Amino acid sequence: MRVVHGVSAAAALSVAVASWAGSATSPVKGGGLPLSVAAASGHSHAHSHADGHGAGSTPASRAELRRLVAEGEDKLSRGDAGGAHAAFDQAGLMAHQADIELGVLRSQMQAGQYRQALAFAAHTAGVHLDEVEGAVLYAWLLNLGAQVAVSERALQQAEARDPQHPAVQALRRTVQSDVMLAQGELRKLPARLAPYATGAAPLPGTRAVATGVLLADGEHALVPREALPASGPMRIWLRNGLGQTVSAHIDHGPGHANEGADPGEGASPLVMLHLSARLPVAGGDLMAPRDAFPGSPVFGLDMPADAQAQPAWPVMRAGFLGMPAASAPAGITRLGLALPGAGVRGGPVFDAGGRLVGIALGRPGQAGASDQMVTVAGLRQGFGERFGVVDSEPKPRAVGADEIYERAMRTALQVLVFTP
Repeated sequence: MRVVHGVSAAAALSVAVASWAGSATSPVKGGGLPLSVAAASGHSHAHSHADGHGAGSTPASRAELRRLVAEGEDKLSRGDAGGAHAAFDQAGLMAHQADIELGVLRSQMQAGQYRQALAFAAHTAGVHLDEVEGAVLYAWLLNLGAQVAVSERALQQAEARDPQHPAVQALRRTVQSDVMLAQGELRKLPARLAPYATGAAPLPGTRAVATGVLLADGEHALVPREALPASGPMRIWLRNGLGQTVSAHIDHGPGHANEGADPGEGASPLVMLHLSARLPVAGGDLMAPRDAFPGSPVFGLDMPADAQAQPAWPVMRAGFLGMPAASAPAGITRLGLALPGAGVRGGPVFDAGGRLVGIALGRPGQAGASDQMVTVAGLRQGFGERFGVVDSEPKPRAVGADEIYERAMRTALQVLVFTP
């Protein structure tokens, strides 16, 4: 059994689910189907909200509701997003409640279905006005996907409804800190603004120190050299935005210039890692055929750094690519957008078509160095054509920011490092 910081995951989950599932014993609030079930069965929103028949009002039905909620949360914690979704949906057939719907949309997020989760979160926040957790999760997902102004309006609405709610206050503090790491109240059920960690279990004392990029083969990643110890023993794990975790080691293949983490003269600021097991790739990701022009719209990703190596969803920000710095080495340009967080940069940067145009560099507090990016030319020079398929079109077909974020949930990686 996996143990996290001295407490078994099963034991911790049992306590959390028991406290949360108790809220599912209340009578039905409107009855009917959650959004996902209503859509699949042809029910309209209005019809589903008006279909209450007292489901969940008997001791037997309340017990079954608690069982389904606990089953959904257990499956979600073990990485079975599909099974969790099914359990929460079945509970939704018995009661139309915000906490059950939050389980559905967290199942969608753990499956990497950001666009569906965002739409469902808007539904939950708008319908369940008496339960503010839906609005909190909706504001969080908007912020993660670079819709910062819309997120702020959603948060203000939640504050107007219940300004003293611990989750609302915690979200305000977190947004103001510009770190966007869900901790404390924000990791509690039923909202839980983060995925569960599954797969390989990092050693106690492991830290999330940086962001990396999963390459198109799903078996290699590029991470910032600065994030790894220059010498001495270390263990490395990588975790994507779905919580899937694998161990990794430095790839000493020919041409990678990866002998240790100490950068020699002219060495790339990035290091190639080889994953112990393949992670799922976004699918359809392309690399731009040439460096992006200054002023081009770009989307940058970052994973929150965390001393406890807790799983997290990536944070995306939109902006415009900066001008090259006169003193910067070849293959390095200004990123031109501010990323939240405190860890070493190393996340993917996409253009408006969702094509990779670079990898962010630096860390907050470094004068000038936190606003840099390795360009397409720099990636080719350091690592050849291995990391992706090059698009032949000079101008991309624009895609939505929500689609770019959904791809990035698999592409952006937490870099977890343990040093004895």
